[in-house]
Amino acid sequence: MATQRQHRGFTLIELMIVVAIIGILASIAVPSFLRLQARARQSEVATNLKSLFTSMRTLQRKPPADIHSTGFAPERGNRYSYHLEDSCSTIEDRSGINAVLNGAAQCVGVDTFRFTSFPSSFTPVPPGGATWDQQGTTNGLSVNAGLYGDDQSWDFLVYGAGDVDNNVGDTADTWLITSADGDLTPACPNTGGVSDHIAAGEPYNSNNDVDCN
Repeated sequence: MATQRQHRGFTLIELMIVVAIIGILASIAVPSFLRLQARARQSEVATNLKSLFTSMRTLQRKPPADIHSTGFAPERGNRYSYHLEDSCSTIEDRSGINAVLNGAAQCVGVDTFRFTSFPSSFTPVPPGGATWDQQGTTNGLSVNAGLYGDDQSWDFLVYGAGDVDNNVGDTADTWLITSADGDLTPACPNTGGVSDHIAAGEPYNSNNDVDCN
């Protein structure tokens, strides 16, 4: 007489163990994926700031205080605001289908037509400290966005500030680019006062929205 094979299924304990393992793997993988997604968004600001730097360096004389003076115009759908002035006394409004220039714009606003929950501009978070090269120091370069010096010898500092972690309530992810070499200390993450050696034209992350907040 042939023996009858018994079909054995998973026990409740085995299923619970499998579910627990899947939960542990998900808790590791999901935050990593979200960080990678946020870091990918940072490529926008680095690309645009490099473009602005290249355009600025082609000028022989100090331009007017207008972020568009070199033809700088980020593509629509920008999640960062761009600052040639901290307070943005004049700004390119991107809340509608058509961008609206308000005079000589010191800033380019966030594309709130695309990102309706975002503010029109973010507040840049400057480095915790900065020491500039000899020319930058002579021209009076500080950590404030703007143009410095005169027609013959001038420097600039421009910020890009935005949100990459989908939390507009915390401080902005902030990048800068400048015409001077410098030693800069990021606002966040805290490096214990250790500065970064930054070359002119190198986008610098002064406040990281991915690792901080």
